[in-house]
Amino acid sequence: MISPTNQRTRTLLVDDHPVFLDGLTSILKDCDEIEILNTVTSAEEALQYLENESLGLVITDINLPGMNGIELIKKIKEINPNLPVLVLSMFLGRELVKEILSVETEGYLSKKINKVELFDAVKKIIHGGTYYSNEITSVMMDLISKKKSGRTLLKHELTHREREILQLICQEYSSKEIASKLFISVTTVDSHRRSMFKKTGAKSVIRLIRYAVENNLVMW
Repeated sequence: MISPTNQRTRTLLVDDHPVFLDGLTSILKDCDEIEILNTVTSAEEALQYLENESLGLVITDINLPGMNGIELIKKIKEINPNLPVLVLSMFLGRELVKEILSVETEGYLSKKINKVELFDAVKKIIHGGTYYSNEITSVMMDLISKKKSGRTLLKHELTHREREILQLICQEYSSKEIASKLFISVTTVDSHRRSMFKKTGAKSVIRLIRYAVENNLVMW
């Protein structure tokens, strides 16, 4: 258990419904790996808060007054490309999922999820992974598979170990979880990840996953 406050991931919650924010804050207090620094009800407040605080995670809704959640995520990624964002939303439509893919959000969950899945998502994301609920993943895979890449990556361009790791990345395993599963060090996993980024031209985990699906490099 992570007890010292300064070891927890500093987190900002964004939602325009104060009652939902209160409930989410209460639930996340039981997650010992994050610290809720503040809650805000608009994208503008969130960006203002980011100017003065160093954060490790932003959890936001998409349907916000004024600037919407998609625009907020774009701004966050401009300010700090390495700051992970988890979307919690009631909206799961194809067009919205497409927009979420375009801004490379680390996670996307329905507000109907249970506490266990929420904690699982948060922990995976803060440890360098991604997390999309099953209903979101199915829409994502459908969208990606219908937009095939113009170039097919030859299998010999990735090593056997890289393909193993790529499969696990697409299944939302973090580097730590992959290392444990394959009995290798986290450093080795990260080295393979860097190699795959270089070979595929991907700049983020989301783009790496998209590339893998477009080129039929993973099984679902």
